[in-house]
Amino acid sequence: MPERRVYLVRHAIAEEVAKSGRDDDRELTPDGRKKMARAAKGLVALGVEVDLLVSSPLVRAVQTADEIAEKLPKVRRDVWPELANGGDERALAARVEETSGANVMLVGHEPDLGRTLSYWLTGRPDDFATYVRKGSVACLLAGGLPPHGRATLEWFSTARQLGLVRD
Repeated sequence: MPERRVYLVRHAIAEEVAKSGRDDDRELTPDGRKKMARAAKGLVALGVEVDLLVSSPLVRAVQTADEIAEKLPKVRRDVWPELANGGDERALAARVEETSGANVMLVGHEPDLGRTLSYWLTGRPDDFATYVRKGSVACLLAGGLPPHGRATLEWFSTARQLGLVRD
C-alpha cells in the first residue's frame, strides 16, 4: 500500500464539567477554541493536506474538528465511535486501513491516543510511553498499520508550537 499520512490530534482544552454533568457533553472552553484555531492555522502553514477529518462523537472532539475544518474547508468529515473514550487501537487501525490510502486526521482522547501511537509505531500499545497534550498533533507516515505494518513518526507538535508557525 502506498505511504500516506495519518494525523492523531487530541481535543483542545475543554470545560471540567458539562452543564449536563455527562463527560460526553463537555465543550471546548473559549481559550481551547482560540488555541485550536491558531494551531489549525499552523497546520495550514505547514502544508498539511487531509482528505478525511474524523472525530470522536464526544462534543469536545467534534468541536476541535470544527476548528480544524474551518481552516481546511474542503476536507470530508466523519465521526467514528472507535475514537471515543476507551476505543481500541486495533479496531481504529482497521478502520483507517479502510480509507484506501487517504490522508486522515483523527481527533480523539487520552489515554487512547497515546496507546494508539505506541501500537502503530511498535505493534504493542504499551511499548512507547507517551502523553498527548490537549491540542497536540502527531504526524505519522504509514504504508500499513499493525498488525500488518508499522507507522513512522514524522513529527509531533503541541498546539502552542503550531500556533507559532507562520506562512
